[in-house]
Amino acid sequence: MKLSETKIRTQNIVHYEQTNFMGRLHGGDMLKFLVDAGMLSAIKVAKSTSVIASLDNVVFKKGANLGDIIEVEAYVAYVGNTSMEVEMSARKGDEKIVTATGVYVKIDDNFKPQRVGEIIDYENEEEKEIIETAMKRKKERLRKTRNNQDQTKGLKFRLTNTVYISPDLTYDGKIISAGKLLKMMDDLGGSLALKFIGYKGYDKYSDTVVTVAVSNMSFCSPIKLGDIIEINAGLSYVGRTSLEVLINVLKNGNEKVTEAYFSYVRVDNEGKPKEMPKYYPETEVEKKLWQDAIKRRNLQVKEKNL
Repeated sequence: MKLSETKIRTQNIVHYEQTNFMGRLHGGDMLKFLVDAGMLSAIKVAKSTSVIASLDNVVFKKGANLGDIIEVEAYVAYVGNTSMEVEMSARKGDEKIVTATGVYVKIDDNFKPQRVGEIIDYENEEEKEIIETAMKRKKERLRKTRNNQDQTKGLKFRLTNTVYISPDLTYDGKIISAGKLLKMMDDLGGSLALKFIGYKGYDKYSDTVVTVAVSNMSFCSPIKLGDIIEINAGLSYVGRTSLEVLINVLKNGNEKVTEAYFSYVRVDNEGKPKEMPKYYPETEVEKKLWQDAIKRRNLQVKEKNL
């Protein structure tokens, strides 16, 4: 199958209920646009139900506003045995405003992984490089280890939300919509960030926070209709104008479903970056997460400079 044949595009108008008080699109809604498009591309290749297994390298380069038309493009860059590496991007006009990479897995009716049975071919050097990069990304992801503990416990700044998975939160009445889960995670992370900057409620001079990145997200097990999940968000790092929130999702009390780092920037009522309050990690848990964040950020800078 040619890489170009895996491409899909979706058109999304930014509606009022998807914006904040500045008329700017919520980061969680943009994430939903991306992962839903990625799923469609994966299904096009797998010709069967495909669910997201990981999401990484989400970078918000520019925001979108009420009434904007956002075109999302997704394509499968590499196919493994049961998984597909998918690249996604969102555009406003000719400008690319968000990019992301994800992995989707083909499953059967019992949520068991199934062989995809396709090979992605390239037609030019640019596509060849895309496929080779996706292969390297897969190998790197397999080397990463996962902490199955709730690392947000013991953090000074922490929020928890409990959610029942009703039919409206699923794709097909069986399994949760990844886009809606990401929106719930982003909303909780944003709420924690707002509390940290001292947000008391909206007025025309209020500061707010905007989502700028999501990284290191992997799904360990599916969330099904009728499950009760717990979403936990904890402050892991604070920079000059940005902060990072560690967010995880548990089901059945203590089974970890997913975990990710969401980054937010504080902005004033004109959308300009503004300094964060000072924060000093005190407990061993806070100090460890802080040091891990610094290492991760240094690695990201190093990779960008390669």
